[in-house]
Amino acid sequence: MPHLYFCIAIALLFGLVLGILVGKRLTPKHIKETKESQIAFLTGFRYMLSNEPDRAIESFMKAVRFDTDTIETYFALANLFRDKGEIERAIRIHQSIITRPHLDANIRLQALYDLALDYKKGGFLDRAINTFREVIRRAPYKKEAYLELAEIHQTLKDWEAAFKVIEKLGKITKEDYSLMLAHFQTEIGKKLQAEGEKDEAEKHYKKAIKINEKCVDAYLHLGDLYFERGDVKKAIKTWAKAIAVSPEYSFLALTRLEKHLSEIKEQKAFKKFINELEKQPERNIFAAIFLARYYLSEKKLNEARECLLAALEKMPSHIVARQLLAQTYLEEGNTEKAIEVLEQISKEALPQNIYQCSYCGYEASELSWKCPQCQKWNTMQPKI
Repeated sequence: MPHLYFCIAIALLFGLVLGILVGKRLTPKHIKETKESQIAFLTGFRYMLSNEPDRAIESFMKAVRFDTDTIETYFALANLFRDKGEIERAIRIHQSIITRPHLDANIRLQALYDLALDYKKGGFLDRAINTFREVIRRAPYKKEAYLELAEIHQTLKDWEAAFKVIEKLGKITKEDYSLMLAHFQTEIGKKLQAEGEKDEAEKHYKKAIKINEKCVDAYLHLGDLYFERGDVKKAIKTWAKAIAVSPEYSFLALTRLEKHLSEIKEQKAFKKFINELEKQPERNIFAAIFLARYYLSEKKLNEARECLLAALEKMPSHIVARQLLAQTYLEEGNTEKAIEVLEQISKEALPQNIYQCSYCGYEASELSWKCPQCQKWNTMQPKI
């Protein structure tokens, strides 16, 4: 929030200086009013920089009483009101700016864009959609309008509309939005699968993977779909592919494999998967835990213990790996060792937030494919 106030303040100061340079309001008739207005304006500017929005509003209100023509002050007031949640006041100000005669087209466009933000913040999503569309019509290269519009469609779970907006943005800017687009296709597939439209869902999952092969969620749900159909071989191969393309999310596919272990462990595809996992010289902690659980289910206690000890050499504080090691010792009859491991665990506090955004650092206790703070896709990762 302080960063937002700083940006607004810099823009305001630039506008004021520009106005002075072009001789704005410097006729003898208005010298006194201009001086009072500028003092109030600069006072509001200072309050914005010190993150005192209420006092900034008070100063800017005083400034517009002396000078009703300074657009920059009205922009500041409207943005401050929106930030405080006083949406109706922000809307009225932006609407009054838009209707001013002889207004520069860029200023009118900015007011229209800010009005759309007001509508979005106030929950007037239909109005926000229409206003952002009008901004895009007038300024097809305004990237922020596309992103804000797509965000609203995501909020409404209108994934098809979100896809079209971002697809168009990508064509205009030539920037890579493939991962976001792949997630939109995956969300469409999930919706169709939940409605029983499995064939259509499969098409969208495959389209997502074609758009960006790093979209792990598409592999996961495509594998789920195959398993529901009874095509276990395809399900295993698809989940294995998810592990291969994004090892950091391998626990999601491995959890699925473990859930269905009793049903799939005699499958050739699964045995091949286990064989490949055993051959990996540098398997991650998730793969090691999965393999250890598989060994325990097969009563291969020595293999389970060796697998876990090797993993704990690299990550000695991993709680789940140590819990499994304690379980292995118990099944081996080594109660003393099991108690020793469990006592070490009991002395340590369990982490509250186990996922962290690789882009902005946001932490959460549950995984989401889209970071709630920076809105980036595929950035929430386990803290291992």
